[in-house]
Amino acid sequence: MTIKCPRDGEALARFTYESNVVVDKCPRCSGVYLDKGELEAIQEIKENAYEEELKAIPDDVAAAYAIARQKQQGPASCPKCAREMSAKEYAYASRILIDVCPQCAGIWLDAGELKALEVFFERVTKPTGEVRQGFFRKLFSR
Repeated sequence: MTIKCPRDGEALARFTYESNVVVDKCPRCSGVYLDKGELEAIQEIKENAYEEELKAIPDDVAAAYAIARQKQQGPASCPKCAREMSAKEYAYASRILIDVCPQCAGIWLDAGELKALEVFFERVTKPTGEVRQGFFRKLFSR
């Protein structure tokens, strides 16, 4: 069964992400559909390196703008079961809006959101003192 992108209707292509998680990606808009449990599997794998992104202070204004822009797009339909997905912020204060299907628990991520989630996962799992120290060092060096 071919599943289609909820944003532009393009057929999603399957590809392997981070060694062993097979996801569906839109070749046109670069959005990604994850089946139930795939986001958690990606969280566990530390294959991609995001050192530069982790050094940067998060851009809260850009994140707020991205959420507002995504909310204007309206709800996405689940590529698997066609139910209307719910847009919600992932975790506490991630500033990443994801679309979740209430029926099959699939997740739609617009372009760049999978990388943003991986950076978020790494940022929140680092030891607190290291993150805080790096944040203040960056802040005072400006």
